[in-house]
Amino acid sequence: MPNAEKPAASVETQLEEILEHLRRMDARDKLRTWGGFIRGIIAIVPIILLLWSSWYFVKHGPELMKMISDTAASSAAQFTEGRIQSAADQMMR
Repeated sequence: MPNAEKPAASVETQLEEILEHLRRMDARDKLRTWGGFIRGIIAIVPIILLLWSSWYFVKHGPELMKMISDTAASSAAQFTEGRIQSAADQMMR
């Protein structure tokens, strides 16, 4: 049986093939670099939001707590007033 090997390519042809592979690798590396940059930016966004919300809470914390406590107190007062009113109505019957 005859040997089915490819004839040996010339050195210039082999070098051209190597250069072509390197060009393709360079293009892929550029895409990977941009993709890594974009992923990095996306990863930084939650950290920025956390820092901003922490700063906002430190700066406006007392105002927020006062607003929350006022809302809770008014809700409790309305609930208690409704209970007292219903208890008074039941006694009147």
